[in-house]
Amino acid sequence: MEQRKSQNEILQQLVSDGHLTSERADEIAQAPTLAFSVRELVSYLAAILITIGVGFMVAGLVVNVPQAGIAVLLYVVAVVVGYFSRKLSSAASEKQRVGEVLEIASVLAAAVASGILFDMTNMRSEWSLCILAIAAGTWGVLRASRSQFSGSILMTASVPIAITATTETMSVSGNNHTLVVGLLLIAGGLGLISMGMRRIGLAFLPRAFGSLLIVIGSITLANVFNMGVGGLIPIAVGAALFSLGSRERSSENLVAGAFGIIVGVIMTVVYWLPGNILQGLAIIGCGVALLLVLRKQLARASQLKPGAPTA
Repeated sequence: MEQRKSQNEILQQLVSDGHLTSERADEIAQAPTLAFSVRELVSYLAAILITIGVGFMVAGLVVNVPQAGIAVLLYVVAVVVGYFSRKLSSAASEKQRVGEVLEIASVLAAAVASGILFDMTNMRSEWSLCILAIAAGTWGVLRASRSQFSGSILMTASVPIAITATTETMSVSGNNHTLVVGLLLIAGGLGLISMGMRRIGLAFLPRAFGSLLIVIGSITLANVFNMGVGGLIPIAVGAALFSLGSRERSSENLVAGAFGIIVGVIMTVVYWLPGNILQGLAIIGCGVALLLVLRKQLARASQLKPGAPTA
């Protein structure tokens, strides 16, 4: 599949086509990706401090309040904060971001309130945590394409919580438990990367965290099998992530893929070969082999270019 063009390549193409001047292209290339005013950043800091202070006050006021009362209070807070978040969502970009911060706070308040109610029904904490994580993640998925960052944050944060809670509800142990954890980590990571490939706000976050979960899942699966064979799993998974990162030019996939390949190679070499010298030579040989394959691929690509001599 054709490799995606980088920002600089697109800008150079626009300049050569006469759609942009070179000066404007340089300004675009050097412009920061995110733009926050000092006033907005100070507002976020003040909001965090106010929230912490309110939390301390509420904790002091509800010491003798029954659980149901606390849950009702949190639901009221969630509704009020959600209302203001909704009002700000149609405002200017700066206020919209503030509204999304309020949206995250509203979801958290509703989740805590629901958790209290689940606890009152004597539901297992693993089940309640799993249900709440899935609910918050679903809301994040629905909001991801229409928000600047709140949807991605809620969606990404819910995945590891849901995985942890799900594995705790299963009556498996030993290698079976490790196998289930590894498969769930890879499945969750694939889902996050899939969402991160779409046009959503803060798409880097689910792509990066999804890549991390996949690599951790592959290393977890490697421990289920004989290390000489299990080490091939992170190598294969890392190669797939590295290929995806090369095609999409996404650094998060490249870094995760490279890490998976390195860990897999080390695990395999250390298992099969004795002594640091032989192990070091084998790892060096893997690196040299990659360079030779790359050189061969580059030579083949140059022969396939229009006007290049053919064999």
